[in-house]
Amino acid sequence: MNEIEESVGNVYQDLGLENADDMLTKSSYVAKMVSLIETTDISESEVAKKIGLPLEKFQEILRGHFRDEPVHAMADYLVNISEITGSPV
Repeated sequence: MNEIEESVGNVYQDLGLENADDMLTKSSYVAKMVSLIETTDISESEVAKKIGLPLEKFQEILRGHFRDEPVHAMADYLVNISEITGSPV
């Protein structure tokens, strides 16, 4: 039978990935970005254009492909999306 290990509260750390804290922070930012976009009638395309990212890159980030994105850039995207949607973070 397999042993069950208790999580340390960070799935990225549990998996032994480098920069686990940064990855957890970025995933939190993405969840908030998605939530902000879903609560408005603004399209991902419009948001991507306004924050200066190609749509494909922005969609990759929203799907969790953000390992190479710096934390500060992700924070900037979140703040910008909050301003675009008119919703607080």
